Amino acid sequence: MHLTGLDRILNSALALYSKFGIRSITMDDLCRELGISKKTLYQHISDKNDLIKKVVDYDIRIQEQDTRKMYESDINAIDELMYVNRRIHENESVHNPAFYYDLKKYHPAVYAYWIDYKHKRMFEVIHKNLVKGVSEGLFRSDLDPAIIARLQMAMTEMMHTSAIINENGASTRKFFNEVFTYHIHGICNERGLAYFKRIQEEFNNQSA
Repeated sequence: MHLTGLDRILNSALALYSKFGIRSITMDDLCRELGISKKTLYQHISDKNDLIKKVVDYDIRIQEQDTRKMYESDINAIDELMYVNRRIHENESVHNPAFYYDLKKYHPAVYAYWIDYKHKRMFEVIHKNLVKGVSEGLFRSDLDPAIIARLQMAMTEMMHTSAIINENGASTRKFFNEVFTYHIHGICNERGLAYFKRIQEEFNNQSA
């Protein structure tokens, strides 16, 4: 992906912040990474706060593009869930917790804006997926999409904030996979579970 101008700056800033956190990266660090002068940098941004806001907007734009890509692929509701689960793992592996900590502590307004987007978008994606799964005959016909969507959001939030869940290294990939499987078993009917198990077996055979 070839980026120019502001997007190139935002892409590099997001990569650095994700790896090292926000506080530890200076404007000089960013300029060195990009191979540009501060004068050039400040042609695109006014200050660090402006940069952080633009970085978050850029991250949101990337996520929206990824979501559109998923919808355009015309896959079923279970495959959508597996795609989202895989993307979450990929994002978790490249995002240093310091990024979220610094954003919340030092840029609270931007953090609140970002979290508000996350919550609204998460509800929309989960709700749409549940409605789709029911219509495809893969999910239980008696489930309430609005309630299940909010329950899944609450579980996701709890996994990132609960001291009980995060103690003893519980927040590992295996833990998240167990929660994902728990969700699948809660919403699928027999046909959906049979499809899920078949896809899992195919994946495990390819990985072996």
